[in-house]
Amino acid sequence: MIDAGNFELPTGLFAEDKINSNESEGAFNEFIDDKLKDLVEDIINDGDLTSFGERDSDIIVEMDDINPPKFSYGDKGGQGSGKGNEGPGEGAERIRFSLPFDRLMELMAEKLRLPNLVKEGQGKIKEVSYEFKTFGTAGVILDKKRTFRRALKSNVGTGNYDPDEGKYDLLIRRKDRRYKIPERVEKPKYKAVCFYMGDISYSTYGERLDLEKRIVGFIHNWLNYNYGKANVEHRFFVHDSEAHEVLEDDFFKVTNAGGTRASIVFDLVARVAFNEYDAESTNFYGFYFGDGELFSNDAEEIGDILNKDLFPIFNRIGIVEVKPSSISNLVERLRERYADDNVIRLDRVENKKEIIKTIKNLFGEKQYA
Repeated sequence: MIDAGNFELPTGLFAEDKINSNESEGAFNEFIDDKLKDLVEDIINDGDLTSFGERDSDIIVEMDDINPPKFSYGDKGGQGSGKGNEGPGEGAERIRFSLPFDRLMELMAEKLRLPNLVKEGQGKIKEVSYEFKTFGTAGVILDKKRTFRRALKSNVGTGNYDPDEGKYDLLIRRKDRRYKIPERVEKPKYKAVCFYMGDISYSTYGERLDLEKRIVGFIHNWLNYNYGKANVEHRFFVHDSEAHEVLEDDFFKVTNAGGTRASIVFDLVARVAFNEYDAESTNFYGFYFGDGELFSNDAEEIGDILNKDLFPIFNRIGIVEVKPSSISNLVERLRERYADDNVIRLDRVENKKEIIKTIKNLFGEKQYA
């Protein structure tokens, strides 16, 4: 890390009001980059993902207790050397700047060792095609209309073509020819859809709601970062004794009617995925949040739906118990089937300190013994 207080510039520089040498700008950028990594470290250690701000937009970063490098210079033509002020402390300034969304996600992925979701050879979201958007004087495919217009204009200018004088000859010269030039175009081919499922039959408020919001927020950002915001659709479903699709805002507000059957929301998502999307050209993601307090044979029915309908086409399915109680059993019972599964990830989260652990479990590379 650059020590701003002891950083020295090369001697012999002219006095200026701003830093304009590549060396000093590079040092300052490294200094800021180190501070950003410290910021990401704080986010990870604290589990506080609210620092993301608005989704997909630049994040405004403010840093306290640091002094940006300030430089003093020798006299013009002299051999002076300079030092900055002596670092943080009295007179320190607050730095406020805009951090691109993609850069923050890169730092998070690097620190958490999260793999890129878009793998070469599968799950591509671009297809390459060639369209004739430009035209030139050399090529393979002759554009007859443009060639004719160009030749007509040239022959009128030279007097070869003049109907008033009875001249109707049209000479097409090499320089009049116009060819179609193919241009490489990448278009979205595979899009992603993410289904968020929530149990509203338990007390979804306070810390539970906060934990759920933070995890959903990261998933939303992570998928948009990997696939591009325009290529991801986010859909929200809730259940108590019945299952419904709701707007995103309502996902965190819907009140419950008592009773719970989680299998019905998995069944609804399976039907929506099958009927409304092309399995060959869509990347499917699904994440369920609840307290895990299920009764009867609900866990077995969820397992059957996972095996039959979701597992064959979904990239990732995450099932998270949020602040589970002593009688929560969904994750425990599903682990009998999916303890080491790469597609289906199971976890429990008790507090915000465990959010990062849950995210790594949902998206990290599975480590096998």
